[in-house]
Formats: sequence, structure tokens, C-alpha cells
Amino acid sequence: MAVLTLNVPTKGLTSPSSWGSYSSIKGQIEGTWNKYSKFFQFAAAQSNIPVSVLLAFAVVESGGNPSAGSGNTKNLMQANVSYMKSQLENEFKAGRLSDAEKSKLAAYGINFDANGKTRIITVEDNLKPELNILIGSIILGQLIDQSWGKDADGTIRMDRVIPYYNWGIKGFNNNKIATSTPENIYKNIPSVTLSYIRKMMGKGGALDIIITSLPQVK
Repeated sequence: MAVLTLNVPTKGLTSPSSWGSYSSIKGQIEGTWNKYSKFFQFAAAQSNIPVSVLLAFAVVESGGNPSAGSGNTKNLMQANVSYMKSQLENEFKAGRLSDAEKSKLAAYGINFDANGKTRIITVEDNLKPELNILIGSIILGQLIDQSWGKDADGTIRMDRVIPYYNWGIKGFNNNKIATSTPENIYKNIPSVTLSYIRKMMGKGGALDIIITSLPQVK
């Protein structure tokens, strides 16, 4: 994957006031970064996804709380453990896993056999921040590397990646998000998903704060 870029905040979007004040959001971001910066930096280096994007996803998804979530969807990145086994196997079979990623996964007992199969990923696995961030970055990388996931210049199409990550494949496909303009996407997604985009990409949102106010995040 080529090194990717971002253009934020998105024109016309603002972070919802119900999410919290600028200072409280910035505090969540700084607290999450101070605790887990090494994990985010490792995952970003392997995926070539800007570390600001991974950190922003974690803050919007969980507020930086590793105990957040319920059921099979937990921890910082709130990825669903039900799909992680197949997602990792797809990454392995496609030759996308770096040696460093394989080594890190193996440290958690996640190895691949000759056929590219691995063990079931458990809820207990998902509660480990380093592993959760790494697998979350792998999932995001798979989305960004779709034909619709980035522009020719390498700019990540967050307006498309977020609906898929948050809303799921059915809503994404049924509403033709892969070929829609940002304006049409915003009109045809659930309010919770639009709020997610505003928290992530709007003025005063996670990416805006990270990029303009937190030079240490790199």
C-alpha cells in the first residue's frame, strides 16, 4: 500500500456538540496516545495508514477505553471478534501480512498453518489493546485498499471507509456508497453513521484536533 494522505476537516462538517467540548475530546486523544502510542505507531508502520487515522478511530469508537463495548465487539477499535479469524486468513493468503505482523500475532499465539488457517480469535484476545489495535489496522487496510477506498493521489476516502466499518457491508452495498459523492453519502446513511463521520472528520473532530493541535502524534 502506498503512503496515504488526508484532507481534513471535511467541508461543511462539524463535530457534534453532544460528543463533548474541544478540550474534553483533546484530553481523550492525548490520554489514549500517552498509553498506547507504541501500539499505534507499530500498526501504522506496517499498514502505511497514517497513525492519526488509527488513533482517531480508537477515540471515536471507544473514547480510548480498552474496556468499552459489549459482546463480541470490544476494546479500542471495537472490531467484531466474530470476523477476525477470516479477516486475518484473507490477509495472510493475499500476502499482505508483513513479517513483523506475523511475529506480533505469533506472540499472542496466532499462527498460520500451511493452508493459511489460524485459530479462532477470542473475546479475551480482543481485550488486549496491542492486538486489538493491530487487527483493527489490518481490517482498515483491507477497506482502504479496495478500489473505492482511496483516490488516485492516495487520499483516503474516509467518507466511504467509515460507513463500511461502522454500518457494515449490506448497508454499504445497498446504498452504492462505493460510487457515491460525499454529499449523497451523507444523505443516505443512518444518523449514527453520519455522527461518526462528523466526530472523525468534522471541524473540531478527532482528526482535526490530532492534525492541528497534537504534533506529537506521528
